[in-house]
Amino acid sequence: MIHKRHKEDQNLWNFIFSVFFMCVLVAALYVMNLMRGGFLVSVPPFDALLMALATFRITRLIVYDKITRWFRELFAYSREFTEGGATYVEIQPFGSGFRHTIYDLLQCPWCIGIWSALAVVFFYFIYPWAWSIIFFLALAGAGSLIQIWANGVGWKAENLKLDSFERESRGARSDHSGL
Repeated sequence: MIHKRHKEDQNLWNFIFSVFFMCVLVAALYVMNLMRGGFLVSVPPFDALLMALATFRITRLIVYDKITRWFRELFAYSREFTEGGATYVEIQPFGSGFRHTIYDLLQCPWCIGIWSALAVVFFYFIYPWAWSIIFFLALAGAGSLIQIWANGVGWKAENLKLDSFERESRGARSDHSGL
């Protein structure tokens, strides 16, 4: 089986960013070890849950939310055009290089999730004041999850309603065709 994908000239930049992340991770571990007098080996389950929710919220903020779109678009080419009386904005990453790699990173929830988790864990273990921010972000993350769940329930109900109407209309058409 042949697998086709668009040619990407970003492998070098992706490698550089991977090495950079590893360096940041090692530096963070070194600083945490130095400041805490050893490596931490456990986190209370409630704190781990709050850190996970905070990481989720930061990831959504960076990758999906409108309020940070301006930042994501710093690393892309945008052009406005009008079609059918409506104005659209076309967003495309720059051809290759550093800015293209940043654009790809900012579009990837898995990638930003790793960076966010690193930041949350680092600040949790180093700065006592970070607990308040993590708690705030965790509450916002829980709210986001509830909203996503509510949207899913609403969409499912709407689809079931449409399916029901479609079945009824097909049934009514078949009843009339037999007359």
